Amino acid sequence: MKLQVTQENLNKALNSVARVANTRSTLPILANVMLRTVGNRLSVAATNLDIAINYFIGSKITKEGGITVPARLMQDFVSSLPNGVIDLELDEHKLHIKTSTYQSVINGVAVEEFPVMPSITKGQTIKIPTAALRLPCNKCCLLPATTKPVLF
Repeated sequence: MKLQVTQENLNKALNSVARVANTRSTLPILANVMLRTVGNRLSVAATNLDIAINYFIGSKITKEGGITVPARLMQDFVSSLPNGVIDLELDEHKLHIKTSTYQSVINGVAVEEFPVMPSITKGQTIKIPTAALRLPCNKCCLLPATTKPVLF
């Protein structure tokens, strides 16, 4: 895998997806995020076996591939980088991250070890008028002393 992506897009994707990654799980792979190329986009995904999030961002892909890396480590490192283009290159199970001023290597795990992400083939869509939701939401408020909602 070899690609270029902007720091802003990758940081936004990691912040959204890493919330699901669980560091206290009995399966260590669940503390990772999966980075995989899909067409001309980078897929950033995580799961805790109950919830799965898959975030797609545009990227300039030179070589296809994928890897899983520790979510917290990747999130912290990417958020500390300056805005600009990030080069990601996979060598065996090592992800090389380079910018114009920084570079790092993060050890990862093969994508095959990551749990299968469920796909939604059919679903139900429910349409609720805005006015029908506005009334119950307006009647509910939080008290400053407690976190329990109170209905009026």
